[in-house]
Amino acid sequence: MTPSLAAVHDDMVAAAADPRLAPRVDAIRARFVQRVGPFAPSDPWFEERSGAFWDRVLVDAGVREALLAAPPPTFGADHREVLGALARAQRGLFEVRPSEATVDVVCVATGAAFRLAASDDAAHAMSRGGEGGWIDGWVIATREGVALLPGLLVHPAEATDPMRELVKSGLAFDDLLDALLAMRHRLASRSRMRARQVYRAEALPR
Repeated sequence: MTPSLAAVHDDMVAAAADPRLAPRVDAIRARFVQRVGPFAPSDPWFEERSGAFWDRVLVDAGVREALLAAPPPTFGADHREVLGALARAQRGLFEVRPSEATVDVVCVATGAAFRLAASDDAAHAMSRGGEGGWIDGWVIATREGVALLPGLLVHPAEATDPMRELVKSGLAFDDLLDALLAMRHRLASRSRMRARQVYRAEALPR
């Protein structure tokens, strides 16, 4: 996250968890679990899957409108600014490409490309390299530049080649990305399986 996003993000998650928004948030959770797979505190992927879920809550139009219409007393101009920017957040299945002091992220499904702000935490982490593969996440415009919401999920590097073929399936964008996340969850829960055994066309929804 960039500094301006980091300063308000936890406040917005706490506000979205208010009981007044429970019906809306529960519906988002049910759809998330249905499409991506169940997760529990005992799951080793619980924290990052929770982060991905809250990303979806914050980009939801109904949640944003409710927070703007009746903001908590702690909300100020910075919170309203980020809520406005969340209306234009874009999801992508991103390939990371180093670019001078930061990184570019390019969606392999749509071709949309973004240069992350040099102050973005995710940009710093990705610029140092690693063993991760393609990223499923949301980009948002902040005061310092483009940033990734913190709930990004990284597919294993070994899944990259089979995913190249799955991206060509013609499946609707969100359906494709959610199906890939379901495969990622399945792979994480089955230690003896390889990516090619899980990331398969037969596992895509019909």
